[in-house]
Amino acid sequence: MPAHDAASTPSDGPHPAAPGPRRGPRHHAVRSVLSPEHTRAALKIHPADATVAAALRAGLAVCLALTLGHLSPHPEMVGFASLGALTSIYGRYEPYRRRAAVLAIAGAMITLAILVASIGPHLGWSEYASLLVVGLLAGVASLVALALKFGPPGPIMVIFAAGAAVSGSPSLSDIGLRTAFAFGGAALAWLICMSGYLVRPSAPALLAVRRALAPATFDEARVALARDVLADDASHRRTAPMAHELARALAEHENNSRPVPSSATTTPPVSAALPARRTVRSAFRASRATGELTVPALRITVAAIAASFLAHALGWGHPSWAAIGAASTLQGSHIHTTTPRAIQRAVGTAVGALLAWPLLEADLSFWWIVAVVVALQVVTEVIVARQYALAMLTITPMALLMTSFGDHSGGQLALDRGLTTALGALVGVLLTILVHDTWTPRRPRRA
Repeated sequence: MPAHDAASTPSDGPHPAAPGPRRGPRHHAVRSVLSPEHTRAALKIHPADATVAAALRAGLAVCLALTLGHLSPHPEMVGFASLGALTSIYGRYEPYRRRAAVLAIAGAMITLAILVASIGPHLGWSEYASLLVVGLLAGVASLVALALKFGPPGPIMVIFAAGAAVSGSPSLSDIGLRTAFAFGGAALAWLICMSGYLVRPSAPALLAVRRALAPATFDEARVALARDVLADDASHRRTAPMAHELARALAEHENNSRPVPSSATTTPPVSAALPARRTVRSAFRASRATGELTVPALRITVAAIAASFLAHALGWGHPSWAAIGAASTLQGSHIHTTTPRAIQRAVGTAVGALLAWPLLEADLSFWWIVAVVVALQVVTEVIVARQYALAMLTITPMALLMTSFGDHSGGQLALDRGLTTALGALVGVLLTILVHDTWTPRRPRRA
């Protein structure tokens, strides 16, 4: 309600200070964006372990996809094979049975995105219509990634693949080849990422339990994650014996790490029993019950479409890259996560584009490009969990070199990447300001 004027209310004593204008949630969101705390968060380096094996798997998948694609009868499709091979960066630490499903779904989404996005250029649709398709695919991919709890990189690889597919004027046979090469790359990635099951089927469980036991202080989140992984392994006869043994060790750790109760209370010991296995279907049901799917997916869809449309209206090349910048920023739900990510992506991409510029202008041979791309892929997977901005220094040249297989614009690619990514990050932050404070997710009822 508006404050009364001091002259309208007679009083013998001094008047209290009139309250200032009420500040809405978006005002506080804007102030939060400008907080220096986000800059410090963007520069922070996080600890990470067990990154080398995942990095080598991803590097091997991309290397084989590029090599086999180049040696095939259709070397012009090598870029789509490498896009399919990026399936390898999903499900890094999932137990093998769940990883198999995650990789299959991620590979199918990348392949279908290439198929669907290629139809518009074939039919002669306008650039805006094709970008609309990319934005809708971004929304669908984000919905699936959120529902199934894929984690990073979420829908980003699907958007990257769709953006690559809207280029050119493919014939029907070209669309078929694009889809086939993408599927081949995804299948190759699936085989490589699942190959460890033949040698060490309990490796993900061992890693999860090691992480839970490592901290000097009890970490409830790490223990819960370890129990979740063990529950998956316990449901399969080959990994069940090791899973139950690790569960006993984990329960002993929990019992020894809990604070000693007072004499008036007693706390029952933690059992080695494991929770029910979390399948892909059960993950979807749990996510749907919270109501946390629709709004984030719609927000990414709107941001991807708006950013790419704006980039195209400004005359910038590869406007679909703006959709990637927006979706990457919006993978967090709140200002304190989206703003640091926007800073990291914009600054990291700008510097990475400068580093890529001489490589693009050098007119490297195919095999040199393969060597650089594979090296950058491995380095990216090693550092991305530690510092996202540093990872952008390698992600950006890698993406530009992969794009150069079908686009020989040279240094112009680097300029387009820097401009569109910064625009997409800005749109992502603006959408967070407009949406996140006005949406409160449902929580499932407790029993």
